[in-house]
Formats: sequence, C-alpha cells, structure tokens
Amino acid sequence: MSEEQPTPKRPALATSRAVLMRENVRERHFDVDSNFDQWRLDRFLCARLARLSRTKANEIARYGDVEVVPPRRIKPAMKLNKGEVVILRERLEPEWVQDDQVDLLHIDERVIILNKPAGMLVHESASVRLNTIQWYLRRQGYEHAEPVHRLDRETSGVLVCARTPEMVPKLRDLFASDHPDKIYRALVHDPDGRWSPGDELEIDTPLGPVTGRELTVRMGEGKLRALTHVRALGHIEHPKFGRLSDLRVQIETGRQHQIRVHLEMAGTPIAGDKLYGQTDEFFMASCDRPDDPALLDQLAFPRHALHAWKLKMARPGNRRQSIEFTAPLPPRIWSADELT
Repeated sequence: MSEEQPTPKRPALATSRAVLMRENVRERHFDVDSNFDQWRLDRFLCARLARLSRTKANEIARYGDVEVVPPRRIKPAMKLNKGEVVILRERLEPEWVQDDQVDLLHIDERVIILNKPAGMLVHESASVRLNTIQWYLRRQGYEHAEPVHRLDRETSGVLVCARTPEMVPKLRDLFASDHPDKIYRALVHDPDGRWSPGDELEIDTPLGPVTGRELTVRMGEGKLRALTHVRALGHIEHPKFGRLSDLRVQIETGRQHQIRVHLEMAGTPIAGDKLYGQTDEFFMASCDRPDDPALLDQLAFPRHALHAWKLKMARPGNRRQSIEFTAPLPPRIWSADELT
C-alpha cells in the first residue's frame, strides 16, 4: 500500500498509544508434493486457496507477488515439480496494533499468560494480521509462542499461550481433558430486574448454529451440550442506559458465543453486544462501519462487556498442582472492582 493513501482511522477500542504499522505483507508457503506434481500454477493456486476461481488464480499468477523456489520465471501455465515451494505474498492494509494494551500476567519456561485487550484478535483472520496476539508474541521476541485457546475479538481477559512448540499440544490436551475453571464477568441489560445480588441460575440449553437466516454467525438453540452457571454480584449505574447487572459466569463447556447466547436467552443480553440483543441489520451495519458514532450511540459500550476474569488450571508438568490467574476488570467498562 502506498504512503499517499490516507491513514486509517484509529479504532474506537484502541488507545492513543496504539501504533500504526504500514508494512503488512502476509506470506504463505505451499509445498508441491506428489499430489500436485506437474500441475499448472494457476490450478495449484485454486486447489490451495479456498474459494478461489480459476480466473482469479490466473490473475494472481500473472500479476501477483508469486515466487517459485527454486526460482523460475512465473507463468500461469507453468508446470510445477515435486519438491518445489510456491510463495504467495499478499499486501494488506495498514493496521493499528494494540500492543500497549496487552498486560503480561505470568511467564515461565512453559507458559505465557496475558490479559488480552478487547479489539485484538487471538489469531489471524482474512482481513486482520498484525493486531493479533499471535503477532504480538512475535513482536515481543517470543518467536515460537502460540495461544492455545481463544477469546472473541471484543472479549478481554486471561489468555494462555504456550511458550515453546513442544508445549502447544500438551496445553491443548490439558484444556481438552482437564477442563480448566473459566470464570467471566459480564455486565448485562436487566430492564425487568431479573438479577438481584446473590441470585444463581444454571443455564443448560443446548446450542448450535442458527439456520434459515441471512446472518450465519449467530448461535441459538441446537444439539450441542452447553452448561453455564451464573451468579449475580450487584449492579453498576450507566449514565445513559441505567442500571446494569454485574454477573459472575462460569462455563463447563466452551461452545461458540456460549455466554453471550445463554444470557440473551435469559432475557438479559450483555451490554454493548452488537450481535446478541440487536437486529441482524444492526450487526451487519456495525461490521461495515465499526466506528460509526450513530451506531455506537445505541450501545452502552463500544464493545461487549464480557471479561475472562479468572482461570484455574493444572500446572503444566505437574497436574497434581493447580495455578490460577486473574485479569483485572477493565476500568473503562467496570468503573470499580468493588463487587468481587
């Protein structure tokens, strides 16, 4: 992207100390194995890149930044040989990165525990590369570190990363088999006074993707077991939206959007949630115009008020012991941490 192009606006969730990174090139390497020996380059790109037409693949091979190793002159119809490597470089738009908002909670020879800020992805997506925990770790010098679970983009809080490649499968196995205790905090709209301090509720509605709607990312009632434990802690007064209920939420399963869906089903959607508690049209508009003041004005917060507060897990290398981490509540959402 050329320097003459306008600077992208700083996202609403990024602080004034966020850094704009203009050099943003995604490089992907594809090995030519025996399955692709003597394939045309454009056909090979079609096979390795999802949802890519033959016409588009031909265009990329002709005009894109494509390299074959060992080096050869690039042509769409060139035949690839087993053992070669095709390198594809994609120039992405500049990104604001939120490294200044990441807090290091713990580090040892096995794990790195971070407090992830809202607005930062855990892993790369099609459109976001640099403003991710994955690339933050590399920028901090942890070249081989890798997150081992996920949080939604707007969810802040405790995130566990493996410090070495050897620890990645071990930690993922620990999460799959030992099921660490995950405790969240959520501020929810509660117009009917559903929650009083001390109230408890177990929500066990099975979940699954919503079908038959244009918006396919939404989850709803389905067939996958989902269990959420909720306890009301108190209330916080919002200057525009009034009283919000402050909830302690613990999950025994990890379904997509589980807490957000279950709390909406209870009639108390999470404050600031653009997907649950809003119309499909609102969500799609917010995706197109994430920093539109008119849209943000309809929300209690510019992000959903969900925070991964505490995580307790078996100690890697000694599962008879446990370790626990706490990520302080974001002060821009929770004005005080007095309801713990």
